[in-house]
Amino acid sequence: MIDFAETPLLAATLIAMGVSLLLMVVIPILPGQFLIWLAALVYGILSDWQTLGGSTFLTLTLLMILAAAIDFVAGWLGARKGGASWPGIAIGLGLGLVGLIIFNALGAILGVLIGIIGYEYYGQKQEWSQAWRAGLGYLSGLLVSLVIRFAISIVMVVIFFNKVT
Repeated sequence: MIDFAETPLLAATLIAMGVSLLLMVVIPILPGQFLIWLAALVYGILSDWQTLGGSTFLTLTLLMILAAAIDFVAGWLGARKGGASWPGIAIGLGLGLVGLIIFNALGAILGVLIGIIGYEYYGQKQEWSQAWRAGLGYLSGLLVSLVIRFAISIVMVVIFFNKVT
């Protein structure tokens, strides 16, 4: 059993990782995998990499990058599967960036939806139902990405825990 009173750095790191996992569920747009990686980085630096080690941190880094890539790609693949055209996806990406800059992460999602649905309806002259299906495809891709990111984040915490305990 770990005596967290003797290892406050480890306790703080595990608490930060646990809170990150919880916040991923409560705030799905939060990049929890990055926060978990950041907690491991701080732990590694403050402990002089004695227990974490470079190869384990490299593994955590690769998993974090994989989760971020899946997060980026899944929404667009969902939109495409929902019937969005490539120009609609590109416009969605542009409006998503504007939404991110002006309103934060929720603005990014709304910007993408407005871009995809708007372009499919006005630019492609699709029916509303088809335009909405493209937007819902994007949202379903985000949901799939959340599940995968959460699973990868749990794996990251387990790898960290097994290495340092």
